Amino acid sequence: MARKSKSTPLRPSADPAVASSSDGLAISDLRIRLEFLERDNEKLLKQIEKKRTELNNLLDRIQEIGLEVAQRSAPILQQLLEIDAKIHAVFTEIFTGKKLGKQTRKNIEKIYYTLQISGLISPSPSRYEMDDEPADDDDEWDAEEVFGRQQAHNYDRAELDPPPIDRDELKKIRQIYLRLADVFHPDKVSDDKDRDYHTEVMKEINQAYQSGDLAKLLAIEKQHQMGELIDRDNEDDLTRRCARIEQENEFLNQQHANLKQEIRITKSTPEGSIVAEYKKLTKSGVDPIGEMVAQTESQIQTIAEVYQFVVDFRDKKMTIKDFMKGPAVFQQIQQVSAEELLMELFSKF
Repeated sequence: MARKSKSTPLRPSADPAVASSSDGLAISDLRIRLEFLERDNEKLLKQIEKKRTELNNLLDRIQEIGLEVAQRSAPILQQLLEIDAKIHAVFTEIFTGKKLGKQTRKNIEKIYYTLQISGLISPSPSRYEMDDEPADDDDEWDAEEVFGRQQAHNYDRAELDPPPIDRDELKKIRQIYLRLADVFHPDKVSDDKDRDYHTEVMKEINQAYQSGDLAKLLAIEKQHQMGELIDRDNEDDLTRRCARIEQENEFLNQQHANLKQEIRITKSTPEGSIVAEYKKLTKSGVDPIGEMVAQTESQIQTIAEVYQFVVDFRDKKMTIKDFMKGPAVFQQIQQVSAEELLMELFSKF
């Protein structure tokens, strides 16, 4: 019986044709991967640019509408401020003009603070100390505190900030910034035209760096063909390039997500909501700012009635009992509140 020969371990083939075939496959795979990553990189840069433009347009529109509102409503608001100041001045006369009894003073203060809390007049610029003992805790009216809570409720908004840039991204941004600055610093060239060109590019670079805009820095780098030159037949070069683009794409994905979140947050603010509503109303042929000014004009009439009500009390044309009923607008407010309460109750059935 013939003895079995000992098996020898397999060794890599010494045939160069086999080796080159294996290497070629690896390089081919890396090239395909690099092309995919570069396409993804280009796509992300375009998406970020689109979102950044959307955000900037939204912010510009908020500013434009705010400016238009301020310009068109300025005269009406000035009238409101003047009447508001007159009402405060009349109350000052009432409180300081003569000696008031404890209960009478307290009753007048309640009307005064109710006017402030309801938003009919502005918060009192000063507080008046009572000549007699302070009222009980249950009867004290802290107008500023209550008004502040009311305003906070009326103008509540989500103060959500986009996620902060992480350290790796900051490091990447700085690396690209230094690389670009080393090439485009104006002192690097002597020709005047070249220096002007470098100066303009450096402005873009500095702006992108200060705002932490990695996508913009990469776009500048691509635009001026400052990317790393690689040998596409060299496996190490391809591997390095793939790793670099892959890391860039991770940062760009995060920046894209941050921009989308910032746009959502901006749209959810009162200012952002106004832009959306403004666009919808103007499409249907409505002038929303004109309507707002008209409403403000009607409010002037209401405030003027409040002013006359307070003046009549100062001039002793009404009793404290009638004064405690408040101006006619109080009854309207109470009626609206009652209707809202009923509607809320009915909605539960």
